[in-house]
Amino acid sequence: MSTIWITYAWEDNKSQSIDFIAQELISAGLKVKLDRWNLRAGVRLWDQIANFITNPNECDGWLFIATQNSLGSEACQEEMAYAIDRALSQRTATFPLIGLFLSSVDNELIPAAIKARLFVSIRDPDWKERIRSAVENRQPNISRPKLKPYHFTLHPKAPTHTHWIIEVGPRAGSWVPFFVALPADLENRTVILHNPRGQVPLYGGSLFNYGEGLSADRKWWIQWAGNEATPTMSYFISTPKMPEQMGFGVFNGKPQYLIVPSNER
Repeated sequence: MSTIWITYAWEDNKSQSIDFIAQELISAGLKVKLDRWNLRAGVRLWDQIANFITNPNECDGWLFIATQNSLGSEACQEEMAYAIDRALSQRTATFPLIGLFLSSVDNELIPAAIKARLFVSIRDPDWKERIRSAVENRQPNISRPKLKPYHFTLHPKAPTHTHWIIEVGPRAGSWVPFFVALPADLENRTVILHNPRGQVPLYGGSLFNYGEGLSADRKWWIQWAGNEATPTMSYFISTPKMPEQMGFGVFNGKPQYLIVPSNER
């Protein structure tokens, strides 16, 4: 079982956040060494740290908990500089030096040694596996969810806005002509707009070859237009209520998708 040494600012452990990280890394299959667990009173601090970091029998990797507190702490900065110098001189450049970020920090405070190596955000659901694989010198076994061939974004309503804004578009290729089909009770109550991806239109724009109408069975209100939907150009559907279902894609062609918007959020 591989062992990792953790450097952190004591201020960050007042609510036992560091203890929790240690606990999670242990449950993931690593041995963990913390200063207050492993350093002995009455013995020179840096001699002990040097032994933990440079002795292969004591430590297989080093983890720096990067926060505003630790990056601004002279003690942690000193320990980090000491760790890097001793590790790289005695354990080669392949020795794992890892930064774990608990929150956003000023980019100027991030040491070059951390920027040039692995750094992980605790928001990443695979943060434990990334750290463990680095210490064990192997490729991480990361979960790879299957992505849908379209992107769907529900934009938050402004306080004075009565409509939902739904954005759709292809992840690859193009949809032309584009169509969207909504339940028939939304007839004449929706607007479709065309704009760069992620940029909700503030005003209406020109749509080429625009058309609208009810489906033959009168169950769907369909709108279509000749503006091309691409990975960088989306369609925005403004609707007064969240539809239970909606269809979109290429009008009278493929691909076409039928989704439940509430399941996409």
